[in-house]
Amino acid sequence: MPLRAPEGWRWGELPAPTFRGGIFPDADPGERPWNRNGPFNKFQRNKRSLCLDLKHERGREVFRKLLAEADVLLDNYRPRALDRLGFDFEAVKAINPRIVRLSMSGYGSTGPYRDRGSWGPILEAHSGLAATTGYVGGGPIKQGAAFPDGIGGLTGTFALLDALRERDRTGEAMYVNLSQLESYVSIGGEFVIAASATGEPPARRGNRSAAFAPQGVYPCRGEDAWVAITVQSDAAWNALVGLVGSAALAESDLRSRSERHDQHDAIDAAIAAWTSARDAHEAAALLQEVGIAAGPVLSNLEMVADPHLRARGMIVPIDHPDAGRREFPGFPIRLSETPVERFAGGPMLGQHNEAVLRDLLGYSGDEYTALLAEGVIADSPTP
Repeated sequence: MPLRAPEGWRWGELPAPTFRGGIFPDADPGERPWNRNGPFNKFQRNKRSLCLDLKHERGREVFRKLLAEADVLLDNYRPRALDRLGFDFEAVKAINPRIVRLSMSGYGSTGPYRDRGSWGPILEAHSGLAATTGYVGGGPIKQGAAFPDGIGGLTGTFALLDALRERDRTGEAMYVNLSQLESYVSIGGEFVIAASATGEPPARRGNRSAAFAPQGVYPCRGEDAWVAITVQSDAAWNALVGLVGSAALAESDLRSRSERHDQHDAIDAAIAAWTSARDAHEAAALLQEVGIAAGPVLSNLEMVADPHLRARGMIVPIDHPDAGRREFPGFPIRLSETPVERFAGGPMLGQHNEAVLRDLLGYSGDEYTALLAEGVIADSPTP
């Protein structure tokens, strides 16, 4: 089915006007720091920004007109937030009988926890996956990024496409009740199955694997330099033994996976002695040449400079009026006939207030000026 880009409005919490120090190295946040927020600029690129106060009656009036023109209303508030403002699904459907409402709250629109607030680390903990992350004998360890947000976003994308297709078939509005928690739970199926089968929670293994041995992250030459290695088969093990040349690894009692699991500490020591004498990229290349899955552990600075990612166009420069020229991750999907070629920076807060109100909704210049004077719209955070 050919897909036309739907007209949609995302409603959610705007980022506070603060910086995360490593993103833009300004000693002084300067003017309009909210427009230079790294995560906002990354995730809101190619979008328009209308800053509208829904607690103001005239703001709600504008919002009703927007809904009448929209294909989609997407929000990540707690379920009752828009309801309290008079925009529950029935009210929205009365304004636009063909709209798709996608609610992406942390816990979903139903259930005993529906009104709880959430952040990525909270959902990660609740999902059971945090309990599997960490070292033997240690506690759970948070992953480096808020993965529930990304997984929830991908789940929401597919849910939205399905809902739009059904809407086009029936001509009727649809409500999509998505739980970011459940989206994240769904990727941990192997742990759920293991717990169901054994009656015991999966053990924490650090960098090791229940399926392969050896597996780990090993030190390399240089400061904080590492290489990740997974020996996925007996053939790969034999290749590792030949490459490393350690008599300890060549012992006959290490030929099976179960034996290698039992002797993992000794194997790790032998591998570390070999990797420590080599640059991480060199070690990974040598291992790959003999059929062993391996790769250097890159910092974010190293990742941005990685020749493979640059060759595929994954790192893209984007110009922004306030943030300047910055490099961002590009689009990870390559389409032969319709490549993604346009990357616009995230909008400045309220940048498209006038364009949306005057060009899309038909407000006059005087009406627009009045809304601005009354604080119904804005281009900076309110105190």
